Amino acid sequence: MAMTRYRVRPMRLRLVFLFMSVALLGTLCSAHMHVSELRYLQQQARDMFYHGYRNYMEHAYPWDELKPLSCSGRRWDRRERGDLDDVLGGFSLTLVDSLDMLAVLGDRDEFACAVKLVSSSVSFDRDVTVSVFESTIRVIGGLVSAHMLASPEYFGMMDETEYNGELLELAEDLGRRLLPAFETPTGIPVHRVNLRRGVLPRDRAANLTCPAAAGSLLVEMAYLSRLTGDESFEERAKQAVVAIWERRSDLDLLGSSIDVGSGQWIYSHGGIGAGLDSFYEYLLKYHLISGDSQWLAMFNASYHAVETHVNHDDVYIEVDMNGGRNQVRARRVSALQAFWPGLQVLAGDVSGAIRTHEHMFSLWDEYGAMPELLDLAPRGTSKPGNRGTVISWARTAPLRPELIESTYHLYQATKDHKYLKMGRQMLQDIRRVSEVPCGYAAVRDIHTLDVEDRMDSYFLSETAKYLYLLFSDEPDVIVPAPARQRNITTAATNRSCSGTIPDEKHTLGSSIPCEPRTTNVSSTLEESSYVRRNRKPLKASDVVFSTEGHILMLDSHLFRRTTTQKSSASPKCENGKLQGHRRNVELEVARQVQATPPVIPVGVAVRIGGVHVMTLVASPAKFGLQVTTPSAVEAPLLLFTPDIGEACGSIDTDRVRGKIVMVARGTCTFAEKALRLQSAGAVGVVAINSKATSSRYPNRKYSLADDARGLGQHVTIPVVLVAREDATQLHRHASLKWLLGDDEGDSDGENDVQTDSDVLIGSLSPWLY
Repeated sequence: MAMTRYRVRPMRLRLVFLFMSVALLGTLCSAHMHVSELRYLQQQARDMFYHGYRNYMEHAYPWDELKPLSCSGRRWDRRERGDLDDVLGGFSLTLVDSLDMLAVLGDRDEFACAVKLVSSSVSFDRDVTVSVFESTIRVIGGLVSAHMLASPEYFGMMDETEYNGELLELAEDLGRRLLPAFETPTGIPVHRVNLRRGVLPRDRAANLTCPAAAGSLLVEMAYLSRLTGDESFEERAKQAVVAIWERRSDLDLLGSSIDVGSGQWIYSHGGIGAGLDSFYEYLLKYHLISGDSQWLAMFNASYHAVETHVNHDDVYIEVDMNGGRNQVRARRVSALQAFWPGLQVLAGDVSGAIRTHEHMFSLWDEYGAMPELLDLAPRGTSKPGNRGTVISWARTAPLRPELIESTYHLYQATKDHKYLKMGRQMLQDIRRVSEVPCGYAAVRDIHTLDVEDRMDSYFLSETAKYLYLLFSDEPDVIVPAPARQRNITTAATNRSCSGTIPDEKHTLGSSIPCEPRTTNVSSTLEESSYVRRNRKPLKASDVVFSTEGHILMLDSHLFRRTTTQKSSASPKCENGKLQGHRRNVELEVARQVQATPPVIPVGVAVRIGGVHVMTLVASPAKFGLQVTTPSAVEAPLLLFTPDIGEACGSIDTDRVRGKIVMVARGTCTFAEKALRLQSAGAVGVVAINSKATSSRYPNRKYSLADDARGLGQHVTIPVVLVAREDATQLHRHASLKWLLGDDEGDSDGENDVQTDSDVLIGSLSPWLY
């Protein structure tokens, strides 16, 4: 239908509106993420883990962490970054930290191989000084978690012929080497200990520690005690927490730094960020694993104090422990605070978690990563795009997991798909900014998104794990592999682990193969019988995630609970906010709407049948149907074709009727393109930007305005703009998937996709909500 001048008569306009209203009724659907996209994103999270893991094993093992830009290992004996390297101890930290993630992925063979590598190569008999806190949560936690997953007595990823408690022995050895740190007048441990020589004089003199470092050892130490039968680990860790708690203020608040010798507070200000974060977390989690109501009472009191004094309009700032909300010390937000919404979910305050998470995620959305430390704008002056100023010495973003962890917990509690969409954005941002050939590099400068030669072990143990679990359509954390699958893999001969074991001088080494077991009918039947006995999936309700993200199985035999200890006997927070540790059955899902941002992005999800292709982020027009509701517009997608081009001339109605159509930007206005396509029967317009995306502003969103003639007021279909690079990538991906799915062999490639795109389904829904 050729159009030279665009005029619409009133009666015809009414008929067009009526036709389009009926057509759109058939295309509106739930804005829930399609299962094909969910699986696609989970596969991306899986690939993310393996990209980091395999590069660590190839380029860094047995050093503790990977340096992804130089494709090398970070040496524990050089201390290149000062105190930051206290986490390094020469014990293959990243491998130990990643063990349970291999189980989550169902990679039984690599898990078994990695367990054998750790068992045979890791030693703690080293003259190296390490952080007591980091060694406990990362190493003891990783070993204990993997022990329970491997052990036939618990989950049973391995059988009796493969595993006999070697990881637990290592954990116990490390635990004993850390115990000298607790030998202080207060029972609060010093921050560092030498694994061979105990607490050195210089570390004894450095008496400062923080509640998070000294008081967040209890969960791992409790498991170590219960599994080994040695109560000293749990008792020492418990005494340290009590010693800190007894020194709280009359407001039930804590400071951020304490002297382990005198028990005096050195810094009396605090919040929920660095120095205090995991202290609160472990009060609740120790109650969850032990059932001891005393710890729930302590958590309730601290939670109420934080919500009363630290929470200012759902933003958590720093206050003096004695003055509370009347004595604000700093209006700043740290990346570590993003764990709080997840803790609120576990505590049952889901509505509070929703509000807190909304504020924290807005920072990620603004910067494309999570700022490490932000000074907030003066109260009442912040606005979208200007929440505050990133502190100059804290401009990094080391791929922390806390915000993703909270997103996972909120999705589990509410099943609101907006959290899947938030996870999608975080996953795509990490890949876009941090993925390099040898792994994932931390952000060096939050303003430029330049990266640095750093990949902390928690990126694999937590960040990738929570992304993978967020996008899982299974209710289980770990699903054991079927017996037949295990038999096939164990029958393989000469299989090697992903890594190598260089000698102590760290020269190039040779691959160390897992010893293949002889597979015969008898052993296969025996293994099949064993696997059948242990094929019960591990559900989220069966585990507690440690502060390092390790999966710790809840086991009634380890923690025998007395029937007299009931949560209801403990104090509750005011206003009915906290009702014990059980999740709030009402599951508050009401949206907390902030000031409307200038542009609300739209997600354009594309799939071929049941296979997700990709999701593009688009800028919406100010006219036409606004994709801001919980509904989506879904229809066949017609990719860009030269005959339609910019949609400023004649349009074949048979080609576009009932479809979302991709067109080029230019020649005529967005409103005219939309009105022409709408009249031809299209149900949506995706315009492709003619300009390349600026490398300086990769996340810039546009707002498509109506033209001077006001044609936009007649448009009733959605109109969005996507980046040129994304459209090109979509064509390439769709063409590849088309070719791979073509059984007749007569496809001529990309042209087939362009001219016959009925198999392509496009879904327009809010990018985040």
